[in-house]
Amino acid sequence: MLMKYIPYVIIGMVMDYELKGAVKSAMRVVQVFELFEAERRALSVQDIVDALGVPQSSISSLLKTLVHEGYLTRGRGDRRYLPSERLAFVGNWALGAPGGMAAIGRLMNYLSERTGEAVLLGAQSGLQARYVSMLESPHSLRFSLRPNQTRPIHGCGVGIMLLTRFTDAEIGAMVRRYNVEFSSKPSPLTEAQVLENVETARQQGYFETFGMVTEEVGTISTLIDLPLEGRSLAIGLGGPLARLNPKRDWLRDTLLEQARIFKRAQSDEAAGAETVRT
Repeated sequence: MLMKYIPYVIIGMVMDYELKGAVKSAMRVVQVFELFEAERRALSVQDIVDALGVPQSSISSLLKTLVHEGYLTRGRGDRRYLPSERLAFVGNWALGAPGGMAAIGRLMNYLSERTGEAVLLGAQSGLQARYVSMLESPHSLRFSLRPNQTRPIHGCGVGIMLLTRFTDAEIGAMVRRYNVEFSSKPSPLTEAQVLENVETARQQGYFETFGMVTEEVGTISTLIDLPLEGRSLAIGLGGPLARLNPKRDWLRDTLLEQARIFKRAQSDEAAGAETVRT
């Protein structure tokens, strides 16, 4: 049982090391919410203690506070917890049109069911691309990431798509700054290589990383816009090359078609909202 939770214990250790100045109780709240996102099921106090390696007394007090404030609920007749409806609505406004969050969920679910491959949703987080959500493939051999995992924004498919919104000068500065701030793990890509990848993504409207990031693994990514907020997310499909290669064209066409449908619906909703305001 403990082996299942070792990755979460390591995540907690890394977060404590990298964010020494952070308020520990605040970081624990974030870790609890991210654990629920990763597990997607009701969790007991012991589940959370095992996963995060935090004293039971601390977790019990934290969960009691989150229930009191309305961010978690406790199941009837048991001692397991779930995120509340209140938590589900916090931050919905950041996803653009009123139905933005539900629309993104429908898009991801459709792509997952239609393709049978992992669906990735990424956002910019400084010099990193952050995987804010992911639906895993049902196949035993699959592409897998934990929620909230980050990669250099210029070193992964969703990140390259997010960079298409910037000028070449801005992208070059970001690559140079990354190499300064993350000197212990500098980018294997040169500034010229990054700019070439971004230009390819601009021209195509999508970007493929077949074996570029991880050997024998590939992704196909594109952008989806949130016009009300003037923001964009990157969405992609990922899986083993042996399974993706034979259907690469179909996967790409399916992803792009559904992204176009999403963008059109969001633009229509944004236009309707603007009409109501005026």
